[in-house]
Amino acid sequence: MIDSDMKLLVRLMVVAGLFAALPVCAEPVNLSMAYQKALEYDAQVRAANADYLVSKEEIAKARAEFRPRMNMSALQGRDETKSIAPGPYGVPLQQDQFYNARTYDLSIRQPLLNFLSYADYKQAKAVVAKSDAQLQKERFNLIVRVTEAYCNALYSEDNLEFSHAHIKASTEQLQMTKRRFEKGLGTITEINEAQADYELALAEGVDIVNTLDFNRRELGRLTGVYSEELSKLVPEKMVLARPQPDNVDSWIELAHADNHDVAAARQEIQIARREVEKQRASRYPTVDLVVDRNYSQNGTNYTIDQTYGTNSISLQMNVPIYSGGYVSASVRQAHAKRLKAQEQLSWQERGVESDVRKYYNGVITAIAQINAYEQAVKSHDIALTGTKKGFEMGQRSNIDVLNAQQKLIESKRNLSKARYQYVLNLLQLKESAGNLSPGDVDEINGWLGDSKK
Repeated sequence: MIDSDMKLLVRLMVVAGLFAALPVCAEPVNLSMAYQKALEYDAQVRAANADYLVSKEEIAKARAEFRPRMNMSALQGRDETKSIAPGPYGVPLQQDQFYNARTYDLSIRQPLLNFLSYADYKQAKAVVAKSDAQLQKERFNLIVRVTEAYCNALYSEDNLEFSHAHIKASTEQLQMTKRRFEKGLGTITEINEAQADYELALAEGVDIVNTLDFNRRELGRLTGVYSEELSKLVPEKMVLARPQPDNVDSWIELAHADNHDVAAARQEIQIARREVEKQRASRYPTVDLVVDRNYSQNGTNYTIDQTYGTNSISLQMNVPIYSGGYVSASVRQAHAKRLKAQEQLSWQERGVESDVRKYYNGVITAIAQINAYEQAVKSHDIALTGTKKGFEMGQRSNIDVLNAQQKLIESKRNLSKARYQYVLNLLQLKESAGNLSPGDVDEINGWLGDSKK
């Protein structure tokens, strides 16, 4: 039995080493800190912001089509002209001339009438509005992603504590079973049962350690900071309240009005409508005001030793007549894109409605689960205490104690999961409705306490 106890002690030391081997970060991180770091570090938000900056320039490019365009060209060279003319007595005369040739031209073109440019400008504004909606979506989605990663890490920490408690309880139960067997009160079957529960607790602990490290690194992937010290959720600080307004249809109305995916889909329809206008406008005439200043010296063979300066102002009209059916095909194509955008909006609205119902019911369900699991933890704790006393008196079996321990740990895990699920459902409901804000992060951060137990 001494060798067995020594092996048990060694294995406990190995498990304790696993718990202590996690890297230590000097700075504790709470949810608000994690969100602020993610705003600066997260690649998805940075990419969305860059995309918004790209689309903003489309307005400047479209506005440029209304402004004058100025072009200047210059030419300077050395020319040689050979001329042959009839001479006296029928002998031709050949003459070579070398001279400098210069030509300068400055032109200004001011569009006066161009329906295509106007439609392009309105389309550019719709593109920017869509990009802005997508940027806002990414910013608010970051709140959910950071909170989800943070809650996953906290849940893994809770699991680690439950696993540690399970190992400790299994060790005590195994030792008690062995003592009973030595006194002739127990059976070898009971020892095997306790040993099996202990082995499972060890295996579970190793897996949870790996999961905890993974979840912390997932949080670090968003924030750029890996921290072992996270502020814990304090149940007494949590505010369990039904969503307000307490009506799912009201939340659906909010989502149809403010959801960023729906807003982006509406702007996509505007983009498609402007595309129809652009393709139609390519059939219309354009009118430009053209001002030109031209200066030439020895410009041609006929103007050698002559200098000309010409100023001109004119109205230039261009009327498309026939393009082989290209414009008609482009208009039909633009109409098809608009129909596609309308169907995509319908799909987004249906999806948002489904999400709102899911998260609204999820908040209500999580509140009920939290209340139920809190009572279950109390009941299973009392039941475990009574079962242990019954086992010591020989009235309950070893398997009864192990089952009672497992039920208590499972209830604690379910309670922990329900609390984090309440937080996530609440944020996801607000995100779906389009009224999530950084203030919600601060509110949830107020439910956290010191990182140290």
